[in-house]
Amino acid sequence: MENITAKVKSVELVNKDVYQIALQADDLTFHAGQYLMIVLPTGEQVPYSIGSAPHELPSLTLYILVSDAESLAHKVVEHIKSNSQISIKAAGGDCHLANGVLSTTPDHILLIAGGTGFAQIKSLYSSLIEQDYQGKVSFYWGVRSYEDIFAEGWLEEAKEHAAFSINIVVNEKSEEWQGRTGWLYDAVIQDVEDLSHCTAFICGSVNMVYGTLDQLEQQGLQESNCFSDVFAYAPRPKK
Repeated sequence: MENITAKVKSVELVNKDVYQIALQADDLTFHAGQYLMIVLPTGEQVPYSIGSAPHELPSLTLYILVSDAESLAHKVVEHIKSNSQISIKAAGGDCHLANGVLSTTPDHILLIAGGTGFAQIKSLYSSLIEQDYQGKVSFYWGVRSYEDIFAEGWLEEAKEHAAFSINIVVNEKSEEWQGRTGWLYDAVIQDVEDLSHCTAFICGSVNMVYGTLDQLEQQGLQESNCFSDVFAYAPRPKK
């Protein structure tokens, strides 16, 4: 990973606790699905998936969830807010489109995100559109409540690409949300009965990734056809 100076363009709160960060990095190259490290003055390096696609460079987008004022994420956002430029290291991760997956011509690419795992999956989805990928692609995004949805403008624009599909699944039912509810993996299984010839990218917490994989394997998904950054730092628990 290379040390790069990025200009801070904007910091915007896009729902109750997620910040959208816009950066400009003139010297960066990356593959859709990779991440960068924000380097704090303390020397701490904090990883975040790049939420924009390579063809959007030099613009970069990050989505940072700040759960409370004592969190490391809050420290990161405050650092970005108070500086016109920041130090980053990029790019890292092998859960990306240049890892050979497209050459295997999967029947169906499943892009599955929980919460702010949306960032990585958004980058993959946008890049596949830009590459004029001709295969079947389905984006599944799971959030806890309707209030957790963000990036509505991008979602509406992305839905216009008729060859691909976007599916938002809200875990908690409410009067405000008339779309799909329940567990994310249930939505995938309802839509795709046989997953044996599918490839999946899964982004979220460790428990979310392995819990989803456990359920989808029962429908035929092969672990060798599944990609996640979680695999690199949290080995799969033994069953």
